[in-house]
Amino acid sequence: MNFYFAPMESITMYPLRNIHKDMFSGSVSKYYSPFVTAVKSKHFKNREKNDLLPVHNESFFKDTDTPLVVQIMSGNSETFHWAAKEIAQLGYKELNLNLGCPASTVVNRHKGAGLLADPDYLDSMLSNIFESKENTPELKDIQISLKTRLGVTDESEALKLMEIYAKYPICEITVHARVKDDFYKNAPRLDAFCDSVKKYRECGGNALICYNGNIFSKKDYESTMDKFESNGITNEVSSMMLGRGILENPALARELTGGEVLTAPELKEYLTKLYAGYEEYIPEDRNVIFKLLEHWAFIHTHFANCDKYLKAIRKARSKGEYLAAVRNMFASCEFK
Repeated sequence: MNFYFAPMESITMYPLRNIHKDMFSGSVSKYYSPFVTAVKSKHFKNREKNDLLPVHNESFFKDTDTPLVVQIMSGNSETFHWAAKEIAQLGYKELNLNLGCPASTVVNRHKGAGLLADPDYLDSMLSNIFESKENTPELKDIQISLKTRLGVTDESEALKLMEIYAKYPICEITVHARVKDDFYKNAPRLDAFCDSVKKYRECGGNALICYNGNIFSKKDYESTMDKFESNGITNEVSSMMLGRGILENPALARELTGGEVLTAPELKEYLTKLYAGYEEYIPEDRNVIFKLLEHWAFIHTHFANCDKYLKAIRKARSKGEYLAAVRNMFASCEFK
């Protein structure tokens, strides 16, 4: 089983990717960028361009066994085509179409999971994307994958979606085992995921299949694999995408591949390197701290009885205050 680091908006930027890859080398097979938005005006935000610059992602270009996949948010084939050419010119080899984001600001613009509500339009869009890819020299060697959900409101919608996906030379399909209306709540719909995989194969789909949804521990992984086995799809799923689980436990993929569990000194080093990485491009201490608080929202679960120490971290407004509060957390709370 391969493990991927999921794209997470504003979080999985290049400092995190580079530091995680350096410290936990070999456990993650692919990293995904947060989505870049393909808009009609045909320009990327400065933050998006900066995140994808090869100079900020050198290790991914040197180590081709661990690629960085760029995710694109687009609502039509024209803007996707433009964005694909721009990104291909930077040297990236795989592009991922976002069909899974459930945020209303995305869905209401007929993007992300909003496209799942209109299967006929999505079918036409994919047809145009792959036709233009074949007719564009810069894109002929580019692979296109996609990340989807099981539908908008009803998991049975996945069956129609899989019929559509099976028609196109998609290299890999990541299925988040929820519908749009679930957002990130409720248990993953594992039976529906298994049914969707079977339907995709029955329709002749050849893409690799990646599972996404609530893998936070080895126990979660094993129970999910048991479900795949009982549904007869174990051999059809080649990878798992880790999102919130790997933010909570940076060593999760390593543990799932039989490696050592995360240690307190290792986590402390990871956080120290993250502060230094964010400090290079984020102005003002408090903004760097706000960025680190996105991580603490997940990693505080490693510390027992930590509420007052976590509160001190959240209240910090200078680098000195923050680092002192973190030291107190590690010194005073049992690590688990």
